[in-house]
Amino acid sequence: MAGNITVPYVPFDQFHWSMSHVGPLPWNQTVWSLIAVFTALPLWITIELTICVFYLFRRWSGLYFWSVLITTWGVTLHAIGFVLKVCVPSCNYIFSMVVAELGWMGMVTGFAMVMYSRLSLIGFVMRNRYILRLALAMIIINAIVLHTSTITIFAIGIEEPGPKYLSYMNSIERIQIVIFTVQEVILSTIYIYGTFKMAQDSFNKRIRATISYLIVIQVVSILLDVLIVVLDFLDYYILKSFVHSFVYALKLQLEFAILNEFREVLAKMAPQSNSYDLDQEAFRIMDSNTIK
Repeated sequence: MAGNITVPYVPFDQFHWSMSHVGPLPWNQTVWSLIAVFTALPLWITIELTICVFYLFRRWSGLYFWSVLITTWGVTLHAIGFVLKVCVPSCNYIFSMVVAELGWMGMVTGFAMVMYSRLSLIGFVMRNRYILRLALAMIIINAIVLHTSTITIFAIGIEEPGPKYLSYMNSIERIQIVIFTVQEVILSTIYIYGTFKMAQDSFNKRIRATISYLIVIQVVSILLDVLIVVLDFLDYYILKSFVHSFVYALKLQLEFAILNEFREVLAKMAPQSNSYDLDQEAFRIMDSNTIK
């Protein structure tokens, strides 16, 4: 049975946020409050979205369905893994990092697949199928290269911990953060461009308003990604790790909240023009009239 561990108090302006921090996290009420908030919110959102997914989807299958579920629970694993790592000194380091890394893979690549599967709702993309193929190739290549390299360096750190490991890990951490951010910006840009063209082609005020709202959400998602990159390059690794889980949970909640309304808008646009190929079966979400 593990004994009690007393940690020192550290003022907020002297707190050590970088990856090189080792040992139990020092006590500071503000810091621990931030950790509690940015851990509790993703966990709550995970429960909420899981219930919504199983309630709203008519069939529990398809790329979008599984991508949403994997991302949702990836967020939770990522948050729990880092809580165990920095807040529970008695927890095995390897176990906590395996949980965090599995969550990170599911969270980042899972959300990329959510964005990819959603592109099939855009007429511009469906008329240019090579865009979908290139987007999928980008996601797969980035996932294989970056996840493999991160896991490899993590394994090296277990065998040979020390300054060299921290240097490698810090480098790959920033590289993967930047590349995954660029990947999401590319997917968001395709989505923004496609929805903008749809807004231009529509004279319906409600449709234009909804599409404008979708574009705003994509811009907000990009800004959240930029926030993560900034925190990482400012060496706020510990804070970034907890904010990272919250950011993906928030983006997924925003994505899920607008999807059903967007599909209804597309369904109303489809009779107006043959240029919109609406793949309703790819999503299989109940209509709002059915829910009511």
